[in-house]
Amino acid sequence: MLKRIHAAIAAVALGGAALVALPATAGAATAAGPSDLTVSPSPVVVAGGAGTTATFTYKASEKGAARLVDRDGRIVTLDPAPATSGPAGSGAYTARYGFTFRDEPGVWKLQVRADGGVATKEFQVHWTTDLDFDAAPDVVDRGDRIRLTGALTYRDGGGRQAYDGQRVYLAFKPVGGSYSRVGSVTTDRNGRFSVDERAVRSGWWRAEFEGASDAEPATSDSDRVDVRVQDSRTRITGFDASPEPVDAGDALRLRGRLEISGFAGWSGYPGRQVKILFKPAGGYRWQYVTSDWTDSAGRFWADVTARTSGWWRAEFDGAGGAGYSASATDYVTVRVPRPTPPPTPKADTRVVQFNAAPEPVRYHRYLTFRGQLQAWDDGWEGYGHQRVTVWFKKAGGSWHYVKTLWTNSTGRFWGKTKASASGYWKVVFAGNGEADRSTSRSDWVRVKR
Repeated sequence: MLKRIHAAIAAVALGGAALVALPATAGAATAAGPSDLTVSPSPVVVAGGAGTTATFTYKASEKGAARLVDRDGRIVTLDPAPATSGPAGSGAYTARYGFTFRDEPGVWKLQVRADGGVATKEFQVHWTTDLDFDAAPDVVDRGDRIRLTGALTYRDGGGRQAYDGQRVYLAFKPVGGSYSRVGSVTTDRNGRFSVDERAVRSGWWRAEFEGASDAEPATSDSDRVDVRVQDSRTRITGFDASPEPVDAGDALRLRGRLEISGFAGWSGYPGRQVKILFKPAGGYRWQYVTSDWTDSAGRFWADVTARTSGWWRAEFDGAGGAGYSASATDYVTVRVPRPTPPPTPKADTRVVQFNAAPEPVRYHRYLTFRGQLQAWDDGWEGYGHQRVTVWFKKAGGSWHYVKTLWTNSTGRFWGKTKASASGYWKVVFAGNGEADRSTSRSDWVRVKR
């Protein structure tokens, strides 16, 4: 049974009718008694603050006396009236009773005495339940563990209450498949549950509660987990930038080898593009300079013009089932005969096209953030490979940090988080040694439960 403090024992009749005493023994309808007892809806699910109204009908030659008996034996009298329409037809009587959270859930009885007999019909009264659920992390390597957590609650007149000691089933649907149960767990005294499962393939997880004699079944929202297969390892060896030092304007030779791991060990990885990056001394950002395709032995090379001192490195972005790799850095001093120019002033930045969607969003569904970070360089351009932070503020509250995103090569960023409360969202770029700080507009999102 749901754990709830019982209200004072009282019987409330619709229309103020007094309680009536029916015989303590109630059996099936006799030939002379009432017939066709019905309850609609059945089961009666108490939902919302106003409760749920149920309709009771029976057939008899006289109105007789009708009453409800709750799970604890308390009585509610009914005042039936002849039915004017409906499937019961001629000679039928109907009554209504409004169930609220004051009425205990469980097995109730409709008892009718008429035409010299007594008929009884049992029916269920349920309270609504809520099943919250989360599967984390959203992306996991095959073979790692997924944590499945949630909470089962029921709703009564006092709000949401923990539903402890209940069995909750865990179900999984692979991509292109259908749901099947993979196990179960019992809720603790706070209505919560937690279990680990091994990641095998991508798909959706959810929790299922079959219901009880006094509570409705419930199924949680689905939560997708993507299972990735780890790429083959790669590495860049022998990377070298020479000569060192070098005069400004002279050629700088860049060499290295891309290798991939296999059953026979490391070998050259042919036909792959390797990028050459440069970061000036005192700078904060790696800049793309040029690229080359590896030969049959995995070797690559490129010649560039030396302009300023700094670090050089090579990168392979990964492709064809092979993972990302980067070389060691090589610092080259460039001798400049003329004075070093003054430092470049910081560039202006701005965050544009920021949007948090959808709006409104359902509670615990994903909220997606999109936008672009731009920097001024004789015009607004996307500012790539930069860190921006997402912030949230409830109405009347203060801003607090939520998560960090990175812009792509065009300055665009994308991310998501689960919505839990209505409020404002914004994105902040903290600035760096070459660009100033900026903040997006705030975007209000309403969360529906």
